[in-house]
Amino acid sequence: MAVAKTRNALKRVRHERRLGQRELASQAGISRQTLSEIEAGRSCPSTAVALRLSKALRCSVEDLFSLEEDSGTLRASWVSPRDPLPHSHQNSRRNTADRQMHAGAGSWRVALGLVGGRWVAHSLVAEHPASLCIAADGLVRPAKRIQRAGERRDDSTVTVAPLRDRGALRENILAIGCDPALGLLSAWLGERHPESRVIWLHAPSMAALGILAQGGAHVAGAHLLDEESRDFNVPFVRSFFPHRPMVVINVARWEEGFVVHSGNPLRIRTIQDVARAKVRFINREAGSGARRLFDRLLVETRTAPTRVDGYQRVAAGHLAVAQAVAMGLVDVGIATCASSLAQGLDFIPLAEERSDLVIPQELIGDSRVARMIDALGSRAFRRELASLGGYQVSESGHIVEELRAQ
Repeated sequence: MAVAKTRNALKRVRHERRLGQRELASQAGISRQTLSEIEAGRSCPSTAVALRLSKALRCSVEDLFSLEEDSGTLRASWVSPRDPLPHSHQNSRRNTADRQMHAGAGSWRVALGLVGGRWVAHSLVAEHPASLCIAADGLVRPAKRIQRAGERRDDSTVTVAPLRDRGALRENILAIGCDPALGLLSAWLGERHPESRVIWLHAPSMAALGILAQGGAHVAGAHLLDEESRDFNVPFVRSFFPHRPMVVINVARWEEGFVVHSGNPLRIRTIQDVARAKVRFINREAGSGARRLFDRLLVETRTAPTRVDGYQRVAAGHLAVAQAVAMGLVDVGIATCASSLAQGLDFIPLAEERSDLVIPQELIGDSRVARMIDALGSRAFRRELASLGGYQVSESGHIVEELRAQ
């Protein structure tokens, strides 16, 4: 019988926590020489020492020491709504991710997070360009699923080959939404707190809240106006989480409007201008704040969607809208002021909206989430966010509402 080899990640985890050998040894109640021997694999720690080391490094014992046969793959719930599961029986629905995989990439890149005690996986090969700037946590290979007679097929999970240590993966925070400020927040925290990652996953506001409600992310961003109450986000949070305490934190207020070519050669100012012949429009996904704003303006001006050339043409995100205009693929779209400035385009404001972060109450005390909230309220982050243009940051990091379970 073959003896399974032990995997020792102690030194790597210590470096990630930015602890010296002397400091960790002191916290674990052992000598520096003993720690050095354990890290080098020349000594096997006792159960008590292993437990003290894991406590000092804020991780589990198996994150430090495990059998190699147990560290190869993990099972994760698939929560990428726009991408089908990477199994051969579903490959008839080929979107951009499918085409990339079948063109030779061979595997799906995924972000991983431990949410409510279960691993969840999000595709990083979707159309959103920000996904190319995120280092993957693991790879999923497409596999044939042979269903035996009487077997119940599970299409909700995938097998992931991790690219990072599970202890590091446990530190991930999955933040889902469409506000580019979440991308800036991710980069800002990553530089200052490399021991954990905030991963920005793109989804329109309604979808982001739905994924949060289903346990597919830790926090969600939203900018949704409730027309009846004229309040942003809070009524939708109440609807999605009637029996769960939630906290709504302000990210910023921003301007949303028409993004047009520099100089606005087509003189686009109103919805009626967008509905003119030969004006090419690009829309946002259903459930996004921008789509809801455009639809509201269509109703107010009694303009039929069929009059708009490109109403069914969709871009995934504010940055994607601005990029489509900058490339000359369309003449106009709705996005944030910051997105238009990033592409050197002109901007016609239509509305001011409030972008918030929605967080389950039980995570408010989590140090990783606390760092996010502290960053939003910090002077340095506010100044950087405001520099993007179109963001008002005077209330960034403030609690908008604490919602109790009904």
